[in-house]
Amino acid sequence: VTGGRYMLVISGVTLVVLSRGLLYGKRTAQRLALLTSLVAAAGHHLRGFDLSALGLLASLILVLGLGRQAFSAASDPARARRGWWILVAGEATVLLYGVIGLYLLDNQFRESTTIVDSVTDSVRLLFLLPASTVAPATRHGAFFIDSVRTASFAIAMAGLVSIVATVVARERPAHGDRLATEVLLDGWATNALAYFFLSDDKSWWFAPDRSAVLAYKVVGSTAIALGEPAGSPEGRLAATRTFLEFCDSNGWTVGFHQVTDEGREMLARAGLRSLKIGENAVIPVPDFDLSGHNRKALRSALRRIERTGCRVVELAQPIDETTMLALRDVSDAWLASGGHRERTFTLGRFDPAYLRSTTVLAVIDDEEQIVAFVNLLPTYRSTIGNFDLMRRRPDAPNGVMEALFVAMIERCRQQGLLGLDLGLAPFANVDDDSIAGRALRVVYERGGTVFNFEGLRAFKQKWDPVWEPRYVCYESDSDLPTLAAAIARAGELPDPTSLFGRLRGIARRYPVALAITAVEVYLMAATYWDHGLHRQLVRHFAFGWHDLVHLQLWRIVTSPLVPGRPGFAWGNLAVLVPVLFLAEHRFRSKWTAAIFTLGDSISTVAVLVSARLVGALGSHVALKAALQRDGGSSSASWALVAAYAASLSPGRLRNSTVLGLVGVLAIVAVARRDEADVQHLVAAICGAGIVALAYRQTVTP
Repeated sequence: VTGGRYMLVISGVTLVVLSRGLLYGKRTAQRLALLTSLVAAAGHHLRGFDLSALGLLASLILVLGLGRQAFSAASDPARARRGWWILVAGEATVLLYGVIGLYLLDNQFRESTTIVDSVTDSVRLLFLLPASTVAPATRHGAFFIDSVRTASFAIAMAGLVSIVATVVARERPAHGDRLATEVLLDGWATNALAYFFLSDDKSWWFAPDRSAVLAYKVVGSTAIALGEPAGSPEGRLAATRTFLEFCDSNGWTVGFHQVTDEGREMLARAGLRSLKIGENAVIPVPDFDLSGHNRKALRSALRRIERTGCRVVELAQPIDETTMLALRDVSDAWLASGGHRERTFTLGRFDPAYLRSTTVLAVIDDEEQIVAFVNLLPTYRSTIGNFDLMRRRPDAPNGVMEALFVAMIERCRQQGLLGLDLGLAPFANVDDDSIAGRALRVVYERGGTVFNFEGLRAFKQKWDPVWEPRYVCYESDSDLPTLAAAIARAGELPDPTSLFGRLRGIARRYPVALAITAVEVYLMAATYWDHGLHRQLVRHFAFGWHDLVHLQLWRIVTSPLVPGRPGFAWGNLAVLVPVLFLAEHRFRSKWTAAIFTLGDSISTVAVLVSARLVGALGSHVALKAALQRDGGSSSASWALVAAYAASLSPGRLRNSTVLGLVGVLAIVAVARRDEADVQHLVAAICGAGIVALAYRQTVTP
């Protein structure tokens, strides 16, 4: 692929990568696409006159040029900087990799390579062009050339994606913003969801005069505001309009979730459409009583609770640690039963600080054990009470939830509130005749077997509530699919038990162990397929006496990664891999890397110097051993084993373990009289010494 065809291939792939940025109106994507289209037009010209292709490109260039005002969204500054860094540093690394490889692997090519040829052809490979002088003679040579091209292409695409990436909300709100939000909620908030403005998954957007605030969360490239803004009427409208401009400049789709009737009218003045998504159930507290035929089941449940000795109490604040542990036990039991899970955005999750900031009612049994609880939220300026976490033990007596509901109703009555909010019944009574409204009705009617929408509404209906509509407000009907997916994801917390979650946790916890293991396995696999590669690795990356004399000390770091022999050394892997993970679990990443490197390097240098001195006294065996290059991770493994033993709690077990390990290695070294065994002994002593002298001083208070 050369000449015009090459330009077209690269331009086409680049335009595909830029298409998502163009979709979100990115300025950088528009400029890069315009430049790429001009390059593609030149490529068509080099291939010959193609009227249809040039006409399409001319149309694209015209649209991108004349419609430049539509591309006003900025790229994420941090990710754009990272993208340019990926491009510059990544491609420079690939170039260096190509130059070194082409020069050192000259026996893998038909002709010997000079440094000039290596640089020239590496630059060509960097731009995916065919090499000019280097022709592979072996399978490994062809693999190396392909690896340079592949790495260059992957880095270029990764950098380009980051350069035009959508803005990600990553800044942590300032403490003053939280205080300002609390003040506005105290003075203006009437929505039952207002308290969740303060949860840690929200960001805040203020009106220009800070007379109103809205809380939002960014999911992917969608910004979801919770309810409507809280604040003065003029400030709420100003906050909405400036927020919409902010989202547009970042390329975000925007939506407001669970908006009230009043909020819907205000958001309509800002140019937003609305779609009914369900109804909130509100118990009229002044009219509620336990008499009447329809309360017979409720009265029976309450009498059953009284017979078991259970009662509802308000927990004193701040809740002490013993009581908090009891609440956690109830919450954990509830989560473990019935497929429940923690959620966020429109709900809270179990958190001691959160519970201590609210009113908690608990059901206590006759043994003074907590069997269920609920927390009540501040109402601010609303006349409607609200609650959040309502959890019970699976073995709690039937009726504990009814007892909590009655207790909350009585508390609302005592506070002079007019209602108790039971939350949203999704998709209930959606009467919108639009395509979206009809789709929601189908979901409500057909999705009952999975989501039990009708059962949820029936449970709330038995409290004879008043039903209030709730809406989602948005800019365009085409945004609804994206907005629906984002709302569903907004309430989800990362699942640490999922396969991806577990793998991500392992990667964050054991980066050094995973990196060293990956390099070792890769090099063993590569040398298994190509024994000549092993000789090249030993020649260029292992460590020996001559390298020490010439101060090529960087080889000390690469030497333990070079396999001791071609192919898979299963015995070494069986020792190295578990030891790496155990060590990183014990010492964390920094000290694991230090012990691995220092244990191998100190033992290698000590044995090399000793062997050279013994060889100078007339021992040909020692002299031969000193002049050979050393590779392999066995010494580093023994250093980690000894370090782990030395880190045990002081006492007889630690002393006997360390002395036993050193003694066994010493016996093996004396019996076999092998340089490698002596190096293992020195590495073990070094690893134990590092823990005794450096690591313990660091971790000791």
